[in-house]
Amino acid sequence: MSMSNEVSSLRKPDKTNFFIRFLRYVFPWKGDSGREVTRKIAFIMSVGMFGFSLGQLNEYMNISDDDLEYISEIQGYAPEFSEQVDLTENKADNDSKPENHREVQEWSKELLAKCPNLVGYISIDTFLNSSGNKYIDYPVVQYTDNEYYLKKNIYGDYYYSGSIYADYVVPIDETGQAQNIVLYGHNVRELGVMFTHLTEYKSSVDFLKKNPIINFNTIYDEGERYVIFGCFVSTSDESQDGGNLFDYWRFLNFDDGEYSFDKWLKGIKARSWYSCDIDLNPDDDYLTLSTCTNEAENLRWVIVAKKITEKDDVDKIINSYKAVPDEDIYFPKEWVDIWGNKPVWKGWLY
Repeated sequence: MSMSNEVSSLRKPDKTNFFIRFLRYVFPWKGDSGREVTRKIAFIMSVGMFGFSLGQLNEYMNISDDDLEYISEIQGYAPEFSEQVDLTENKADNDSKPENHREVQEWSKELLAKCPNLVGYISIDTFLNSSGNKYIDYPVVQYTDNEYYLKKNIYGDYYYSGSIYADYVVPIDETGQAQNIVLYGHNVRELGVMFTHLTEYKSSVDFLKKNPIINFNTIYDEGERYVIFGCFVSTSDESQDGGNLFDYWRFLNFDDGEYSFDKWLKGIKARSWYSCDIDLNPDDDYLTLSTCTNEAENLRWVIVAKKITEKDDVDKIINSYKAVPDEDIYFPKEWVDIWGNKPVWKGWLY
């Protein structure tokens, strides 16, 4: 190759103002080829998305710090729950309840003075994070509707993760309570708070065996324990299941008609991913936990448990847990359309 060719291929130094050169490099400019315009637009979009992601990360980190501070505060009011549940120990039967009046328990009085809407406290004993703290360990509140606490903390201030709250139609007062108490909580994915980690019960029957007990006290109780017997996906709207709807949240005090105990139990057993040998009666007390399941839009993940009485052999119940065959589980149509007729676990971050 001749020296003349080498010299002719060299570009003359661009003495244009640096700012102008920067703008010409980043933004589409007169005389650019179509390929160069495309490159610049893609670059601008990438920078914009990166900036947005940084903003979201910063917001997430701030929320996470607030969560830690707030949760540490409210967990300071927790009743004395045993860190390791002795499953061979059964609580006394609570079939006989005061007819006219129940006393507020000492453990709840300090928090009740700050949070008049307090109705209870929920904790899952062996459900611990890597720091040894319980993932689910919160006061339970109740308002006159089911919207108020969606984005509020227990004091009524704005709070992204909301609160654990009882369905507003569930009676919980000094005269008594519903046979089936329904509690709601957000699944907030990466924050890992409220009812997010309930979705881990999807992972396997082994996880259920390790975490079978829920502590739940109303402000009128102490030391009450519930054993899980049902875990299932359900719809919140009949359009998600071809016109079918299992309105599990409406079975509060079982009757002989539309909301009978037999109908409720049949609906749970048809949908539950797991089965067990347990004695269930309409006179027992039950707890239903409901949160979102993110594998399909607007579906719910539901955990159902029975209050333990002296007649329950808890070890036997836990040892009897089995995974139900896929073909024997009823899944909503919207779930089947996406995943088929089978359980799916994508992790609690999904």
